[in-house]
Amino acid sequence: MFTKLLGYFYLNKRKFTEYAFGLWDFFYIRMYLIIIVGLILLNWLFVYVINIKVSQDLVVLHYNVDFGVNLIGSVKRVYIIPLTGLIVFVINFVLASFANKQDKFFTHLLLGAATLVNLFLLMAVSSVYLINFYR
Repeated sequence: MFTKLLGYFYLNKRKFTEYAFGLWDFFYIRMYLIIIVGLILLNWLFVYVINIKVSQDLVVLHYNVDFGVNLIGSVKRVYIIPLTGLIVFVINFVLASFANKQDKFFTHLLLGAATLVNLFLLMAVSSVYLINFYR
């Protein structure tokens, strides 16, 4: 199934690049892209700071108010958070580039969802930072 999807994108890459660069003409899409890319860069920056500041191999990955620390793992597992945001953005951007010709509301919905996901992931990364370095 994945190879079929890659084959579809390979055959339609000219149409995709035309749609993707055509999105740049709309002001609201430029604003979405600037905000989303900024949030993704902040996520990666926070994770990099966590990786630099940690002095041992293990970090607290999740804290629950009722039970306290309930997930400890390698510092490399923190990189999953911004990677998830990047994947969500890429998938939503590809879908929005194809859907923009037919429906502008669906484009708003996809890019707005990518913005919210990256905003919540930024909050998750900042909470991991706070849990590990400000106790």
